[in-house]
Amino acid sequence: MRWLCALFLGLALMAGAPAAQAADGPIVSLQAEPEQVTVAPGGEWRLDLVLTIAPKFHINGPSAGDAGLIPTKVKFTAPAGLSFAAPVYPKAQEVRVQFAEKPVEMYSGKVVIGIKGKAAGGLKPGEYLVSALVSYQACDDAVCHMPTSHELSFKVKVAPKP
Repeated sequence: MRWLCALFLGLALMAGAPAAQAADGPIVSLQAEPEQVTVAPGGEWRLDLVLTIAPKFHINGPSAGDAGLIPTKVKFTAPAGLSFAAPVYPKAQEVRVQFAEKPVEMYSGKVVIGIKGKAAGGLKPGEYLVSALVSYQACDDAVCHMPTSHELSFKVKVAPKP
């Protein structure tokens, strides 16, 4: 029953919420570090997705769905031959809220999500464009905005084997 109350509260708050925009820019900005990785066929690579959350805002952690909230998630779209391990989310801050029985995971400030990928052994050398879709719900102390997603692209350069 508590989760149902939380859901109705969240929907009521979202109904009156403005677009996910802070007074001086976006609530969450995304960046891939590095913007391009180089790997040999059959090799593995790593990069970080960096989310910068505007002051006074937070987004829910990846397990926030357990409390009936919208969790932060990352999904990839890539050409055949590139595969990904599950994203490595940092530990979120646990915050007690009235509508949940246990603490809720939240992120604020700068969040770094680790990404590991692999190039298939038979992948031809060249540049491949990968798209990461980051879904989240941003909130401040008074209101939660509508859940949203932002897409970020980065390049995987497959170099010939030495």
